[in-house]
Amino acid sequence: MEQLSTAAFMDEAHNLILVGGTGTGKTHLATALGVAAIHHDKRIRFFNAVDLVNLLEQEKQLNKTGNLAKRLVQVDAVILDKPGYLLSRNRVAHFCFT
Repeated sequence: MEQLSTAAFMDEAHNLILVGGTGTGKTHLATALGVAAIHHDKRIRFFNAVDLVNLLEQEKQLNKTGNLAKRLVQVDAVILDKPGYLLSRNRVAHFCFT
């Protein structure tokens, strides 16, 4: 954990995936790592997966597709919380992989 808290993995563009059962502290840990990264001068954005997909859908409806993506490429890391909530929804595949 100490090594992850340095945020060095972000310098090499490595992904970090936290996996575990409900209530095991994944969100807490991801938030703590995000805060630690900010203390190392990293730019971090945190999204609940459902909220992110809703933002992407809203962009599409307003004919502003790509605006969020342009902003996100300027940050060092995006923390995506609760992606499992979207697995049964076809729209997540559309927005994340097209």
